[in-house]
Order: sequence, then structure tokens, then C-alpha cells
Amino acid sequence: MIAAFKLDWLRRIGLSFLVPYLFLVFAVTVFLRSSADGYNLILEPFKSYRDYHIDEFTWFQIRANVLLFIPIGFFLPMIIKKLFFMPLIAGVGVSVTIELLQLVLRRGTCETDDVISNSIGMLIGFAAFWAIKAVCLLLRYLVITLHNKYKEKHRG
Repeated sequence: MIAAFKLDWLRRIGLSFLVPYLFLVFAVTVFLRSSADGYNLILEPFKSYRDYHIDEFTWFQIRANVLLFIPIGFFLPMIIKKLFFMPLIAGVGVSVTIELLQLVLRRGTCETDDVISNSIGMLIGFAAFWAIKAVCLLLRYLVITLHNKYKEKHRG
């Protein structure tokens, strides 16, 4: 008999949000874009960050790339629990995969800056997840402590 893969409630929530969101991200960043004539590759780090003031669209793209990966950084720690930094590594892997697909399929521009922006967004989502988890654990501790004190006080 095959052992059933059991998911806890947090992993179920993470998967139910992350999987459709990843489909959406890949669709928007790769598959719904029109094909380019050639290969567009920019490997110079922080080029768009230096040039953002020249073009409003560049500044928009930087912000969009950051915002696009915040949910990924938030939901990956719900699913990948083995090592603390594995969700970050997986998120960078998603970003690199998108950029390589853009290059190979000639859909958009493969940029080092996109990976940097995506990683910043992922770190924001990752930090938000851990901050919320810390607050929840603190609230849980406070409720349990208050409950135990109430039980001790009203025993007898």
C-alpha cells in the first residue's frame, strides 16, 4: 500500500494560493508576451536601477517585478519547511527560470535586474510571512498563558 502524502493546513493554504499564482506569473511574464525578432539579453547588474529616472516605464517595471514576487516569497515558506532559506532559493530559481524562458522563447528581455527585483520582492514577502508567524506565535503564547492563569485562579 502506498503511504498517503499528508499535508498540514498551512501547506494546503500555501499550495492553494501559490500554484495558481505561479501559473499567472508565468503566463504574464512569458507565455502571453509576443515573440521578439532576436534574443534580448541584458546582463549588466543594476542597469535599470541607474536608468530609472530616464524612462517612467523602467521605473514601473522595477516596481512591478518587486511586487510580482512578494506573494511568492510569502507563500513558499508555508510549503517548504525543511530549511529556513530553501524558500528563498526556490524563489530565485523561479525568477531565473522565467528569465531563461524569456530568452529561449524570445519573449521579453532576459535581465539580471529582473532577478534582482524579483529577489527583493521575494525577501519582502518572506519577511512578512515570518513577521506574521511571529505575531501569531506570540498571541498563541499569550492566550495559553492567560488561559492557564485563569484555570489556576478559578480551581477550587
